[in-house]
Parts: sequence; structure tokens; C-alpha cells
Amino acid sequence: MIQVLPIPAFNDNYIWLIKSGPQAAILVDPGDGQSALAFLKQHNFTLNAILLTHYHLDHGGGVAYLQQHLDHPIAVYGPKWQPTPVGKKAPQKRCPDTFIEVGDGDSIVINQLTFNINAVPGHTLEHINYVLQDEVTHVFCGDSLFSGGCGRVFEGTMGQMYHSVSAYGNFPDDTQLYPAHEYTLSNLAFAHQVEPDNQHITDAIKQVAKLRQQGIPTLPVTVAHEKRINPFMRCEQASVLQAVQVHFAEVTPSPEMVFSQLRKWKDES
Repeated sequence: MIQVLPIPAFNDNYIWLIKSGPQAAILVDPGDGQSALAFLKQHNFTLNAILLTHYHLDHGGGVAYLQQHLDHPIAVYGPKWQPTPVGKKAPQKRCPDTFIEVGDGDSIVINQLTFNINAVPGHTLEHINYVLQDEVTHVFCGDSLFSGGCGRVFEGTMGQMYHSVSAYGNFPDDTQLYPAHEYTLSNLAFAHQVEPDNQHITDAIKQVAKLRQQGIPTLPVTVAHEKRINPFMRCEQASVLQAVQVHFAEVTPSPEMVFSQLRKWKDES
């Protein structure tokens, strides 16, 4: 059985460590190299590879530090970097000096673990996720999906982000999702605004608040859970459609437009 461990970083990031052997590890989005290295040394892990979902510094900024402080070469995988479009206000992204480019439909094998790669643009143009099949499916989402929410649309279009988020609903219900940020409680507060009568959201708020009081991560989560509580995955539900139309006082003709209006509502809240 695959074991995945969270390494807290910065204020609300998670670097995901995938055990690929008794003391072998793969890191996903190590934005903080010092935190990642301290965890590796504390638990006597050998780092075999790094997987990057996109190149914002809080995801890839620790790569150089790890390369400098480890005494063996580390394979770094990531999507082909694309410059931020002119006029787009987005966090700085920096491409590592050396990495192996991967993209939609590719597969890579690391220590007998096979990762399938999907393009999920919107937050950034080149954003990808990594899918690992075990007894259940594990998906490393980066900033394309959060529990109860999704990433801001910095570079892509709302249409791209809608299709990227919707694609997560096609995975089996027991799929484990590993977003890169601990945004769950604030996302659920917004979800409750959208669907105040959704008992699943009310229950989730209580559960998540208890976990955070104890310092326990709220992640990973299942696809089934997100279908119940994440408004960005519920754009076809009448309750979400009605909430958006009431909030903006205008007719919203399609799920894609519902998503776009939801994202605007969340950005302004």
C-alpha cells in the first residue's frame, strides 16, 4: 500500500512525500527546501525524485536548495514552462535549471511506481497533476483543486479552470486527492454562503475545525466528499445555480458560467 506523508511548509502549504521504498521518497511541490530536507533527514529518507505541478515559487522554490544540499542527483519532473501572458497579474514562477519535461498523457516510472499525468490549466497555463494507482487512486493536485474550493485563475481562462476542476469528478469516488494548501476551513465558509442548507457542508465545517484545533491536516480528501461539499464541483446543482443567480441578480445560463461567477464571488469575498 502506498504511503503518503504531509510536510507542512510556510503558512499553509503541504509538500507531499510519497514513500517509494522502505526509506526512499518522492516529493511533490517542495516549495520550502529547508523544511523538506529536515523531514528527509529526520526520518532517514533518500530522495529519489521531485514532481512539480507548476512553477510558482511556493511549489518549486525549494528545488535548488535540495539539489545543493544532497550528495546525489535528483530527477526533477515538471511541465514545460510557459511565460505569464502579458497583462496577467500572477505570482512569479521560476523554471528549475534542469528538469525532465512531462505533459498531458505522459507516464513516468519511479522506483516501480507509475505516475500518469494530466493537464489541468487555469491557475497557470502549464499546470499538471500526477495520478498514482494503488488499491485506490491517488491524485496530486497542486493548486488546481482544494478541498471545498479551487485555485485562482491567474493565467488561464475560466473555461479552462472549469474543465480542469470538472475532470476531477470523473475519478472514482474513493480517489484520494492531495491539494497543496490547507485552505479547507476558509473554503468551507464560502461554500456555506453558497449552500447554507447543505448539511454535508455544515458537518464538514465542524469536523475540519476540530482537526485544525488539534493541528491535524484536513487532507487528503476523497472525490466523493468533494462532490458533496465543493461548490466548484457542484455547478450543475440547482442550489448552486440559484445562489449564483441571486448573488449577481442575473441569469446564469450554463454550468461553465456558474463556475466563472462562483470564482468571481470567491475572489471578491
